[in-house]
Amino acid sequence: MRYRYKGLVLCIAIALIILTGCSSGLQSETIIIPGAETEQAVDEGSRPFQVRTIYRMPESKEQGELLGWSSSESVVGLFYETEAVNAAKLSLQRFSPPYERADHLLEIEMNKFSYQLSPNGKYVSGIAKTDEGVFLQLTAYPGGEVESLEATTEANQELWFEEPAWSGNSRFVSYMVMESNKRQSSIGIYDTESESARVHRLKGLETEALPLKVIVSDDGKMALIVLDEYGHGRRIAMGAVNGNTIDVQYEHEIGADQAAWLNDDQFVFLGTEGTLYVYDRRNHELSILLEKVDSFEFSQDRKYVAYSQNGEDTIYAGKLQGKNVLSAEPIYHGVIPSKMYWSPHHRRLLVNGRKNYSKEKGPVAIEPTDQQPFIIEFK
Repeated sequence: MRYRYKGLVLCIAIALIILTGCSSGLQSETIIIPGAETEQAVDEGSRPFQVRTIYRMPESKEQGELLGWSSSESVVGLFYETEAVNAAKLSLQRFSPPYERADHLLEIEMNKFSYQLSPNGKYVSGIAKTDEGVFLQLTAYPGGEVESLEATTEANQELWFEEPAWSGNSRFVSYMVMESNKRQSSIGIYDTESESARVHRLKGLETEALPLKVIVSDDGKMALIVLDEYGHGRRIAMGAVNGNTIDVQYEHEIGADQAAWLNDDQFVFLGTEGTLYVYDRRNHELSILLEKVDSFEFSQDRKYVAYSQNGEDTIYAGKLQGKNVLSAEPIYHGVIPSKMYWSPHHRRLLVNGRKNYSKEKGPVAIEPTDQQPFIIEFK
């Protein structure tokens, strides 16, 4: 029996080594499936996610959205000024503990699209349309100074109204560019340190696809691109930023637009079957972090992850160690999260979501409080 068991283990190991499944065929990949032995490092007495307090964000008569954390304690959001003399204004508001009211900070012209807060909380980015054209605009927080940036390099290029995306260190902003005379889309990257922009064309895609979103690594050398296959699904591509091109090196089908860099060499994404993968470009390994995942969000230091699972109205949190999620436990029941934001020091989690109603109850009218955001504070 001992020899038969060893032979079975050897067969499984060989199968995993030769298994290749990259949808693009650009590079082979080794799929690593974590086994029971990977859980030995878990400290059974350690519970890093003990909930201290849950704060309900105050209800607002004004429509708007929360953008994320401007500091370890404060959240900012943009809201329509329904009673303003000039209706084409948005109010940037800050919520601080105990999150019972909002402080109005400044007004922002409502000529921008797809607002994004930088991870360091210092800028609000948006694609702005003016009489002179379409620009990338950065609004400084909390001062309100506005920069309209020449984010293209040729006269035939124009910015798309797709959301800009920040690198994890808040240095790079990426956005979509359309080239009218060539009828193709490119990718723009603005470097906030050098205050310069560069437009890159995608090179080496397996099949034709439309780029929707780009996330640049912290060192600016690599990019993740979410691609739409013109109604036939979506996939993620990883490419090297090289001069005026982004050379695609890896592609994989995805089930959601969520993707994130763990570091300059590894990134995570959701597969079509709800598997949360991590890909390592150094050795082409594709490892499974979690299964049956609906949504996820990593802390800014990439040490912790919050996630929800298929069909459950429960939020879980776990600690990332290597290519495993350890000490995972439920931290909130009764909501399906649509977006989550970790505070900079991962002691708080801002959640946007909706309540889940059982089929037995039948149709239920959704009240405003059913989508009221809240903050989970850990001990």
